[in-house]
Amino acid sequence: MLGKLMKYEWQSTWKLLLPANLLIVVMTFFACIAIRLNFDDIRNEGILFSAAMILVTYVGSMFVVMIGTAVYLIYRFYTSTFGDQGYLLHTLPVDKHNIIIAKAVVSTAWVLFSSFLIYLSVLFIFASEEGVIPELMDSMEVFVVRAGGPSTLFAGVMTLIAFVVSILARVLKVAACLSLGQLSANHKLLMSFAFYFGIYLLQQIISSFYYAFLGLVNRRLDGFYYGETWEVTLIAGLVYTVLFYAVTWYTMEKKLNLE
Repeated sequence: MLGKLMKYEWQSTWKLLLPANLLIVVMTFFACIAIRLNFDDIRNEGILFSAAMILVTYVGSMFVVMIGTAVYLIYRFYTSTFGDQGYLLHTLPVDKHNIIIAKAVVSTAWVLFSSFLIYLSVLFIFASEEGVIPELMDSMEVFVVRAGGPSTLFAGVMTLIAFVVSILARVLKVAACLSLGQLSANHKLLMSFAFYFGIYLLQQIISSFYYAFLGLVNRRLDGFYYGETWEVTLIAGLVYTVLFYAVTWYTMEKKLNLE
């Protein structure tokens, strides 16, 4: 049943999100042409204006795809789970775990796909004359080192895993907030936004306490540092994933109110 739910979720989202993400590929192609023009040698104002507009449109398309993908996935989860489609979904003999997993996995996959395309797009735009592959390797090395670990294959793999888990946690946070919003008799969406900002504020407070404690330990133990490493990102992501998943499941299983 989980496979069928994931297949249905994919079929319901790809017709809009796939063309939107392909826009990144198209705009990257035109932006690469525009950015490699020698503007000092061009005297045609029409060409200069067109190149400038292409670059502006390229940057704008990145934001549109990122924000649009997030908004659509949130809209899709809400309408298919708690909207009119939700009545049919929750009358099916389907376990709530399967519903949550299917929607969370597909949504996470789309976010990762968009992020990957945008990442490659930026690499193509700013690639040096040596080519894209060396630029890709250098960027990955910097990414791993900034994550707090040595530039090794293991550190790179674990950094990517931590990134995926953090995205999954964010997806489930939205699902949990939308589920908690259904507890309100009225203003369900408004309550969902309130829960989201409340949880976000609580996360920032926890993070502040962590870094304050970290600073205190670093003052006492010279040379100690345990800041933004893949270990911290992975552990925090796993904790939030389990917590938000449990909240979503409990609300859908025990407190579901579609009236």
